[in-house]
Amino acid sequence: MSVIVLNNFLSKTNKVFLSSPKILCNIPICCISVGHVYSKIHKKDDLSQTTVILQDGVDMQELPAIVRKVKDVGLITLRNFNSDSDSRKQPESSVSFVQGDVNAAPEETDNSKVSQEAEVNEMVEGFKRCYSPKGVYLLLETIPAEEVTPTVAVQAMKKIIELENNKHYRNPIEKAVEETPENFARTAIFNRLIEIVSSSIDSGIIIEGLKLVSHELVGAKSAEYRKRLCDEVLVRATDGKLDIIQLCEAAKIFSSIDCSEKADNTDKLWAGLVERASEIDASNILIVFRILLVLKKSKKVVLNIIEKKMSYVWWRLSGDAVGEILTILFEAKLRSYRIMNVFSRWINTNIHTVTEDDLLEIVSGFTALNHIDVGVEKALERYVKAKGIRIKNSAVMVAIMDYCVHFHFRSHYILQGCAEYFILNASELSPIAIKTLVVPIGLFDYHPSNAIQFWQTLENVLESKFVQFRPEDLIEVMLTCVYLEKYPVNFVKKIFNPYFLDRIHSQKDASALHQMRVRLKLFDTAMTLECSQYRGPMLPRDHSVKPVWLDGRVIRMVNFVVQPLSTIVGGPDRLSTMVAVPQLPLTDLYVVDLVIHPSQMGGSMLPFNIRSGRNVFVAVLIHIPDHFSSDGKHLIGPQVMRKRHLRKIGFKVVELDYNTLWRMKVHPKELQSYLVESLKASVDAIE
Repeated sequence: MSVIVLNNFLSKTNKVFLSSPKILCNIPICCISVGHVYSKIHKKDDLSQTTVILQDGVDMQELPAIVRKVKDVGLITLRNFNSDSDSRKQPESSVSFVQGDVNAAPEETDNSKVSQEAEVNEMVEGFKRCYSPKGVYLLLETIPAEEVTPTVAVQAMKKIIELENNKHYRNPIEKAVEETPENFARTAIFNRLIEIVSSSIDSGIIIEGLKLVSHELVGAKSAEYRKRLCDEVLVRATDGKLDIIQLCEAAKIFSSIDCSEKADNTDKLWAGLVERASEIDASNILIVFRILLVLKKSKKVVLNIIEKKMSYVWWRLSGDAVGEILTILFEAKLRSYRIMNVFSRWINTNIHTVTEDDLLEIVSGFTALNHIDVGVEKALERYVKAKGIRIKNSAVMVAIMDYCVHFHFRSHYILQGCAEYFILNASELSPIAIKTLVVPIGLFDYHPSNAIQFWQTLENVLESKFVQFRPEDLIEVMLTCVYLEKYPVNFVKKIFNPYFLDRIHSQKDASALHQMRVRLKLFDTAMTLECSQYRGPMLPRDHSVKPVWLDGRVIRMVNFVVQPLSTIVGGPDRLSTMVAVPQLPLTDLYVVDLVIHPSQMGGSMLPFNIRSGRNVFVAVLIHIPDHFSSDGKHLIGPQVMRKRHLRKIGFKVVELDYNTLWRMKVHPKELQSYLVESLKASVDAIE
């Protein structure tokens, strides 16, 4: 890793240097630094910013960094780049009473320290007894200057701001009157308190002071106070004087300050985070993760630091920490395969001890981040096998099924566990939960071992909660039944009635309405073709001309297969591509990829009565990976139904695998053999 510094401005009166030498990812950056004096307050133009380009392998990133302007070039000294000393030489102009408090004499006894702590506590208690800012001012006047330590100053500021903000909220109308003219006594006292706080060697006190002024509502110089303390924090962060917790706290405070004031200060903390990376461990890594939500330009640099640390601390993380980290990655729009793989190992190791609430958040996080892993799959299988029917929170089972549907993960153990859980808890489930648990059974073309009890339970719960279902959810449940050749005849009258159809057409979203109408037409067609007790079709035939979405992968593969396939079947006049079947609805599900037919009998539209020439027409279907479960072995329910319906109306069906065809693109002979074998393996139409 290397760093290039850009925009090192030089002028006649000012010279600008990086605030301090840094060790970035163990690579030293050689630069000249100005020694910083803690007791001095940064003037308006004391700090500026530059840009560095950080390179890590082939990855390069432009990041902001702070620089300090020094008028007296004689103050510039070469710094020892490898020194970890925190000592600073204080100039004669330093505030003497602050030094008297912070830099205690070596011979100071324990008794004197206890006495000082007692005095500080007594003054803090005095501030608490004040009921107006004026009372705090008067109390400060009675305290000797040398006793106003940074700790006392912070407590005084806290009480003043608390009292002023309280009055501001209670009397908003008086705000303009009270602030004109500016209270000069308040300004002088606050300037002094800010100076004392910023001169503290304890960086935690400065962080606390910045937190206080970031919420200050009263006073014309609030922005000035914030800038002075922000500059102090930035310098100390760049100098490596803030620990990892303080850096995270500073980032949180910077992000809460108005955008016009913070000026991307949050992203300037990256150098301190890099230098303090060794402090990241299991106890604070979650805190570091949280600041990813407030970072912008330096987000990837900080994520890279965390990735390297995660390999050493993952086994000590708790379940709620893992869930929160996954949520943060999703909200911050970050992808990290290293972290996701570590968490896959974590859940596979800790699945037997994770709580239901934590598992819910973790599984939802994996789904949202679109991460599928064998370790996660095995862990979920073990969990459902061990605790399936004993899961108390139904949202956990819902999240697991959402994960399976999202990734087409077909697991016998999970689907059977879902069926058993549904049978046991159906009466207590919400309609949305019922839909989420039932739909995967049909989607994966899975027949539960206790099928009779499962379908009876579904019928009972639909009967009792029919009106509670959203129309789109109910249609999905009905289609699930049809996929598995279970026909819900008892609910046909409830679906095809004016009340339910009005609920469908009350949908204001045009695309959602169209989708529901297509799904309802699909249900009507399936029931008409397969259920002898169904008196359909219930819906009129759609004669309108409309475009149909087709998968580009299928179209490209059809264009590739046409030539070798036409050679096998006897000429291009015996092939038609992308054929709409007259007996079926015009949807992408029922558009046949290739149809082999007798000469002069093809075209874009087939004869309506295909059944009269059963097995004369051959439907060639190209199955893309989306048509299978994640293991590539099982067709999903809609594709199984598609194949069944084509056979019902008289087609002989041939199936081709997209991935196999793709691999054989450069092997013409193997491709021809595969096509011939597939044609021989065709299945006849259903009588």
